[in-house]
Amino acid sequence: QSPSSINMVKQRNDYVLHIIQQRQATGIALDVGCGTGDLILEVAGKGIPGVGVDFAPEMIRIATERADKENLGLAQFYCTSIFDFNLSHPTYDCISANGFIEYISCEQLVQFITMTYQALNKGGSLVMGSRNRLFNLFSLNDFTNQEIESNTSPTLLRECIAIVRAESLGELLSLESPPLPGQEVRQVNTGIDVSVRLQYTPIQLMKLLHSAGFEVVDIYPIHIHGVVPQFKDLNPQVHVEVSNLLQANALHRRELVAQASSFMVHAKKVG
Repeated sequence: QSPSSINMVKQRNDYVLHIIQQRQATGIALDVGCGTGDLILEVAGKGIPGVGVDFAPEMIRIATERADKENLGLAQFYCTSIFDFNLSHPTYDCISANGFIEYISCEQLVQFITMTYQALNKGGSLVMGSRNRLFNLFSLNDFTNQEIESNTSPTLLRECIAIVRAESLGELLSLESPPLPGQEVRQVNTGIDVSVRLQYTPIQLMKLLHSAGFEVVDIYPIHIHGVVPQFKDLNPQVHVEVSNLLQANALHRRELVAQASSFMVHAKKVG
């Protein structure tokens, strides 16, 4: 039986779990913006200590209750902003942030990347999710028009081609990328009731991570669109089946990134 929906939270969590599984060892993991704790509870269930941080008290209450109910003492949850959280002890082997960076400013993102670099052990993994600005080219809607009017579409298209063709991710760092989004940028309404929901391209994030000392080792597509959003809205079940089929084949397939509405980057602390 085909799934009736696309579970982006599970797609993101599964990718983080895949990275943890591929790592030689993970002593402790941290999830930023952990929500009701799905990821950290799964990590703890695998015998790995996990810490979840979220500033929403109700989310943390639910996460804590679930940990108690499932007798997962390795899962700990804290209600705070990550910018107020003490990251100096312990240091972590994997830090993840899903559905987080689109709601903070670029300045806060740079601060966050610096903080996580310091909080990771050598060889540690930072796994971040982002809304995908490259998808604006393929959504064929107001987002596409905005890129055409801003004259950024040629730069974005060159990035799409480079991501498909590059033999190594390191080659992408020399490519031109559009300016980082500002807080005052006029944003198209996507039906989500928030004032700021920023988008990035993979190369924009790669450059920020590289500047902080990270090496990006993978880009992974999330919520792949085999059809344009207008068709998706008229034929949701077709979109679900096509998207889930593509997602099942998405590992190490960065040629699918441009058609995904979100993506994740896996960066390692090499220094």
